[in-house]
Amino acid sequence: MRKIQIGVLSEHFINWGGGIDFIRLILNSLSSLSKENENEIKIYVFIPQQSGSIIKIKNRLKTVINTVTHKNYQFQKVIPKELIIKSFSSIDDNITLCFYNNSEAGLIKLVNKHSINFMIPAFAPLSESFPIPWIGYLYDFQHRYYPEFFSEEEMKLRDGQFLLMLNNAKTIIVNAKSVKNDVKKFFGEFKSNKVVALPFCPVINPDFFKTNSDIGRYNLPTNYFMISNQFWKHKDHKTAFRAFKLFLDNNQGNKNIALVCTGQTIDFRFPNYFQELKELIKELELEKNIFILGYIPKVDQLQILKKCVAVIQPTLFEGGPGGFSVFESVAHGIPSIVSDIDVNKEIEDDTVTFFKTGSASDLSKKMLFVFQKEKKEYSIDELFFKNNMRVLEMGKQILKIIN
Repeated sequence: MRKIQIGVLSEHFINWGGGIDFIRLILNSLSSLSKENENEIKIYVFIPQQSGSIIKIKNRLKTVINTVTHKNYQFQKVIPKELIIKSFSSIDDNITLCFYNNSEAGLIKLVNKHSINFMIPAFAPLSESFPIPWIGYLYDFQHRYYPEFFSEEEMKLRDGQFLLMLNNAKTIIVNAKSVKNDVKKFFGEFKSNKVVALPFCPVINPDFFKTNSDIGRYNLPTNYFMISNQFWKHKDHKTAFRAFKLFLDNNQGNKNIALVCTGQTIDFRFPNYFQELKELIKELELEKNIFILGYIPKVDQLQILKKCVAVIQPTLFEGGPGGFSVFESVAHGIPSIVSDIDVNKEIEDDTVTFFKTGSASDLSKKMLFVFQKEKKEYSIDELFFKNNMRVLEMGKQILKIIN
């Protein structure tokens, strides 16, 4: 095959953990394809630099918004640059990280410097003058299914952003068949013809197999379930907390079991939501059993994942099957208990158990079932065999889109 230089655009994606995981998925797939084709594919990651002045402007904007609305909106914390670099560079030594000045002009300058042939994925449309072809990205239609989670202005903004992408991108990738179906449902079949649903592709993270990460400082008990989600309302931690209470009540012989939660604790749309969760924990008398660790280093999160009973994914809505916490649990052979929304049913793996969405009672029963079930251990060879097949197939699909 001809040599090709592919640029992976991380702008917007590096603002939250799931976005970083998505870029890692793209990079792993392309890296697998590069090795298959004897490095005829060269991969570059383009990372925008956020200046101190931009951060100051955001802080001032937050103050103005809170003053005008008489609310206490919180902006998500900026994920440290060093964590982003480490996350991307750990995938493959041949991946080149390129930092630009957070403008399209700065991006174009580096695109020309490195002779990039193609750019993927664009969270927002690139301009008509952008010098190379690019692939767009759409996340999900949560606002159409849960309008109560959004203001009228936010719903119009999301529809406007999606329509802009559908009108300007020649090709768009999405994380699930359900999202492609929603494009057809809300914008018509003609628009959906340019949308390609990527396959479910959980990817191994080598940090999972590290043994030198010290998670003792978190003081976790031997047995625990795990939730790795942002503390956003649609992730439905409340159902999980109520289910965990029922699980403990029905497991009288062993109360020393925990529920460990990782992820940023801010939902900017519902600034009081995390406080509601803390009050619910107190009401359920689970202060000693629920550990909220916040956003922690990826290597720590993976070591905690390795030792958990199961991952719980109670989400009401996702743009991809299971969300990235389930991508990780499936990739590493860890059991997961997942809400039975349509997009999650696209997962086919014997490590996954489904429960009725929003039902604390059903979730508690599935937790007890998984807890009492003998945990199947997978060898490293087994995990990597499945992993290599999946990422290579994903890489081939991405290359097909590019070609």
